[in-house]
Amino acid sequence: MNKIKKTAALAAVFLYSLSTLCANVSAAESKWEIENTLDLSECTQGDTLLLTIAAKADSASGSQEIGSISGVLEYDTSLFAVEQKDILPAEQDAVEACSFQASDGTFAVSYKEDVKIKDGSQLLQIRLHTAQDATAGKTTVCVTSLKWSGSDEKNNQEIEHHVPARITIHAAQEAAGDVNGDGKIDLADARMAMQYYNGTQDLDEKQQKSADVNGDGKVSLTDVKLLMQYYNGEIDGF
Repeated sequence: MNKIKKTAALAAVFLYSLSTLCANVSAAESKWEIENTLDLSECTQGDTLLLTIAAKADSASGSQEIGSISGVLEYDTSLFAVEQKDILPAEQDAVEACSFQASDGTFAVSYKEDVKIKDGSQLLQIRLHTAQDATAGKTTVCVTSLKWSGSDEKNNQEIEHHVPARITIHAAQEAAGDVNGDGKIDLADARMAMQYYNGTQDLDEKQQKSADVNGDGKVSLTDVKLLMQYYNGEIDGF
């Protein structure tokens, strides 16, 4: 009888240990990641992009409450401009403070009280302003070294691994006729084209392309005439 009791006790201990081990394994496997997503896959010089950073979790991670979040925005400062006002944390009404350093891309957000996140929760968005003279081609942007914690210093997470968001930048098309680049076509543009034709005004390559409204590869009196006709309303375009 005692032997049976001992066997049952050992079995109970074994089952308890096994369940505890499984629980610990599940906790260890609980994992959070982040996802970087841009609202565009292609843009032109001067465009503004929106990068969304979302939390990704496995089924074991459930949800967490966080009181602060920080990280690093990795981006090419020669291609994009970002300011503190471009950092847009989720749960705006609960935000206590938000900071951003454009020089190294570091940002930090603190909340008045903990906010709940779960799989798919948007953590923050960041506006990126593509430079007017940005080099055309492919590049990436991403948030890394992301950290968050609750107000009680629990639920601490540090996420290093990431998959960057990819973007292709295209050169902006030259605005035909807008020689001085002020967004309109008027007498000032015709005057600049005329002065360039007469040799009294220098135009850079971009301005020459804008002044060459008939597209024959040179700036001539024909272009000046077309500019005047457009300004006077005699033609609708070039």
